[in-house]
Amino acid sequence: MDNRTGFRRRGHGFLADQARQALGMAGEAKLLADIPAPLVHTAFGAAVCAVAILMRPEALGLQRSAIASGCLAVFTGLALVAYDFLVYPAESRPGLEGAALPVAAVASFATVLAGVTPIAVRLAAGVVAAIVIGGVPHLAGRRVTGREGWATRFGRDAAGVAVLAPVLVAASSPVLPPLQRAGLVAAVALLVSIDGLRTERIGVIRALLASAVVGLIIGEVTLPVATATGNAGLRAAALLVLWYGLRGELGVLVTSRRNHWTSIAEYGIFVLAAAVALGLIAARNL
Repeated sequence: MDNRTGFRRRGHGFLADQARQALGMAGEAKLLADIPAPLVHTAFGAAVCAVAILMRPEALGLQRSAIASGCLAVFTGLALVAYDFLVYPAESRPGLEGAALPVAAVASFATVLAGVTPIAVRLAAGVVAAIVIGGVPHLAGRRVTGREGWATRFGRDAAGVAVLAPVLVAASSPVLPPLQRAGLVAAVALLVSIDGLRTERIGVIRALLASAVVGLIIGEVTLPVATATGNAGLRAAALLVLWYGLRGELGVLVTSRRNHWTSIAEYGIFVLAAAVALGLIAARNL
C-alpha cells in the first residue's frame, strides 16, 4: 500500500488487489487505478485550450502571442509532470516523456489559432488538443506498467499525427514569418517524434538525438515547401509522410534490431515517396 501522507490507493482496482492478497495470491498486480486517469487531465487540457484562445494573435499581437503560447506549453508540461508525481506511485508515472505530446498539442493549437481563421477548424483543433492532453498521460502510464497493447500504441501514434498535421497545414499560412514557421514545425516534430520513439522502447538519449535530427530535417524542408503554391493539404500530407519515414529510419538506426536492413528499406519507401511528391510540388513553382 502507498503510505504517503494524504495519498492512498482507492477504487475497484485497489479493492480487488486487497482481495487477492487476502487469499494468499503472491505478487502485486499492476493496477489500472494507479495509471493517470484521463478525466482530470482532459479537464486540464480544456482549460489550457481556453487560455490559449485568449492568447491568440488577434488579441495580443503575433509576437506577444508566440511568447505567451510558448510559456503556456511549458507550463502545461510541468503541471502534468508535477500532478502525476504527487498523486501516482513511482511505478506508474509516465515521467517527462509523457509530457512531450501534450506540450506539442498546445503548440499545435496555438499555431492553428495564428495561421487558420475558420472557426470550425479552430474548434476541431481545440478538441483534439484537449483530448491529447487528457489521454496521452494515461496511455504513457499503461506503457510504464506493462499494459501497452496494440490499441494503446495505435492511440499514441494517432495522437501524434493529429498533433503534427495541423502544424504542417498552418505552416503554409503567410501570417507567420518563414523562420518562425520552420522553427515551430521543427519543435513540434521533435516532441512528437520523442513520444513515438519511446513507444518503440528506445532509450531516452537515443530517442532524443534521433528526434532532434527528424525535427531539423522537417523544419528545413518546410521553408521552401511552405511558400509554394497549390493545395496546402497536399503539401502537409507530403511532409507528414516524410516525417513518418524519417522517424522510422532513424528509430531503426539507433536500435540493434535483427531485421535492420529490412526495416530501413520499408521506411525508405515512405521517404522516397515523400521526396518525389515534394519535388513535384517544387517543380510546379519554378
